[in-house]
Amino acid sequence: MNRKIITAIAVIIGVSAIGTLVYAGMDEEENEHKVAMTELPVAVQKTIQDNLGGGTVTQTEKETKDGKTYYEAEVQKSGGEKVEIKVAEDGKLVGVGKEDDDD
Repeated sequence: MNRKIITAIAVIIGVSAIGTLVYAGMDEEENEHKVAMTELPVAVQKTIQDNLGGGTVTQTEKETKDGKTYYEAEVQKSGGEKVEIKVAEDGKLVGVGKEDDDD
């Protein structure tokens, strides 16, 4: 009898842990919103344009993380490479790098 109770408790804890992880992942995604390039702050637009390197912006997103707002531009380079430009709300370049496949 005790073994069944312990097994049931372990299953409940496991399911709860998985549910929490799934919810946390969903919550993170809710902080990203697609926006038009023209809706970005002027300083952000300028930084993106300055870092295109001959590429074309295919999508822009607004992301809020830890109370800070960032903007991301997905860029298609002429050779087919995809890169991501991340910019802070004030127009400061946060980083340029290869786009994650799991986005």
